[in-house]
Amino acid sequence: MEEELQQLRTNASSDLMTDEDFIATIESMGVEAQEREINDLLKAMHENRIVSWDEAERILMETDQTPIKCSLPEQTRPTEPENEVDVDQCIKKLLDNDPSLKEINLNNMKRTPVPAIKRLLEALAYNEHCERISLANMGLYDHDINVLVTVIEMNQAIKKVNLETNYLSGDFFSKLFKAALVNESVEEIKAVNQGVSFSTQSEKEIIDAIVKNHGLTKISINFRLPEGRHKVENATLRNGELKRVKRREAAQKARLEAEELAKNPVPKLAPEPKKEPEPKKMAPKFGEEKQAPMPVYKLNRTLSRDVQ
Repeated sequence: MEEELQQLRTNASSDLMTDEDFIATIESMGVEAQEREINDLLKAMHENRIVSWDEAERILMETDQTPIKCSLPEQTRPTEPENEVDVDQCIKKLLDNDPSLKEINLNNMKRTPVPAIKRLLEALAYNEHCERISLANMGLYDHDINVLVTVIEMNQAIKKVNLETNYLSGDFFSKLFKAALVNESVEEIKAVNQGVSFSTQSEKEIIDAIVKNHGLTKISINFRLPEGRHKVENATLRNGELKRVKRREAAQKARLEAEELAKNPVPKLAPEPKKEPEPKKMAPKFGEEKQAPMPVYKLNRTLSRDVQ
């Protein structure tokens, strides 16, 4: 456009143009610029699979304003996976301490009543077998799952907690990570993508609790403080190394015990002799019951003489 204007000025300086020629030149330049923009737009639409190239050519050739329907297959946005977990059944298994229940996954179940969630968490407090609980993308607020803080303090079986994509505040997570310090049995906590931002004080409390904890090996949470992310990463690496050392020591101890047992086997006790069963006594038939003997009384001879 600038080059054409410069050429126009040059031509105007050399040869005088009439007003009609000047207006016609300006209009032609506008038409060319518009066509160039349309071509660029159609090319971008074709590259992004909005229209096919044949449809783009039809748009360029036709002059009417009739809309052209796109022939490309309809692109649908992937929907959230359906979750058909029976909350009441989970509560019953938790209360029964069912060993088959290892994980509770309520992800994307936004229509679950809050009282049902609270009853489930209360039942989880005394369970000894459930290791993972997921409450991601449920639209939860602090007051909905405050009882989870107490559950983490009491329960030593829970290893993984997923609370992603909710509306939980920094104060809640500060209490949660402090509760995880009681037993240090929780290994993984996911808390990214919350609808509220954490205050600086809450972030510092969360970071301090994570650094003091020697059980957490995986944490996903958003921090605004760059030094916080660095401290959390170092803490998880430290805890992972501690767990590897403990596993290595336990394996070495088991190997030494096995070698010691192989060198000095425990003597086997001689089996006890089997006792022969006593013969069963047959019950007497009807009419053959033994009758008790008649009592025999001895008379006093001295008494009988006096009587005579």
